[in-house]
Amino acid sequence: MSKLLEADHLAAGYGKKQILSDVNFAVEPGEVLALIGPNGVGKSTLLRTVAGFLPVMAGTLRLEGNDAAAMPREEHAKLLSVVMTERPKAEWLLVRDIVAAGRYPYTGNLGILSDEDWQAVDAAMEQLEIRDLATSYFDQLSDGQKQRVLLAKSVATQPKLLVLDEPTSYLDIRYQLEFVSLAKGMAKEQGIGIFLSIHELGIAKRLADQVLCLKNGTQDAYGVTADVLQDDYIEALYGIPKGGLRGI
Repeated sequence: MSKLLEADHLAAGYGKKQILSDVNFAVEPGEVLALIGPNGVGKSTLLRTVAGFLPVMAGTLRLEGNDAAAMPREEHAKLLSVVMTERPKAEWLLVRDIVAAGRYPYTGNLGILSDEDWQAVDAAMEQLEIRDLATSYFDQLSDGQKQRVLLAKSVATQPKLLVLDEPTSYLDIRYQLEFVSLAKGMAKEQGIGIFLSIHELGIAKRLADQVLCLKNGTQDAYGVTADVLQDDYIEALYGIPKGGLRGI
C-alpha cells in the first residue's frame, strides 16, 4: 500500500527564499504525525507546501505515491483537506453552509450539491457533534465550536489525509482534550492520516504516533513520539537550560 504522504529531501520556502531543506517524512493511513519546533522555524511553511499553497522548491512530495505537483487540482482537493489557523470571513454564513463548502471538489463549476453531497455534510456534522449548530451563524460561535465546524468541513470532503495548522491554539484544556479524542477517532476508526503542527507538547504526546522536529532550517529529529520527546531532547530543541523541565 502506498503511503498517503511522503517527502523526500524536501525543500520549502516563499518565493526564492528557502526556509527548509532536506526534510524527509511519511504519513501512513490511520497515522498521526505531529510537527513541532521553535517559533519561526518553518512549520507553517512546510504545512503550506504539503497543502499545495506553496510550490516545492527541491526534492519530492508524493500523495499516494504520485507527484503532488502533477496531480489535477480536483483530485488533490479530494485526497487532502486543510484547516489553517486563519478563520474564514464568514459574517452571515450559517454553520451548514461552511461545512457544505467541503463538498465543492465534487460539485463541478456550478457548485450545486447533490443529495449525496448533503448526506456527506450531515454525516460530518453528526460526527463532529454540531448538528444542533447547523443554523447558527459561524462568527457567533466559541473558538472550540468554530474549530469543530472547520474540522467538519474537512471531514465532509471525505479526504484520506488531513493537514492541520495548530488546531489546538486558542482552545482551553477542555476543547484541547476533545480535539485529541476526535482526531484519534478519525485516524484509528476511519483510517484518515493526520499531519499537524502543534505547540502543546502534552497534546502531541497524547495524540501523535510519530513526531517531526524542525530546527535550524531542517529536520532535527523524526520518529516514534514517545522515543523522541524526552526531556533532554526537548530542552535541546527549544534552547531550555538543562534540567529546566524538571517539575513541569
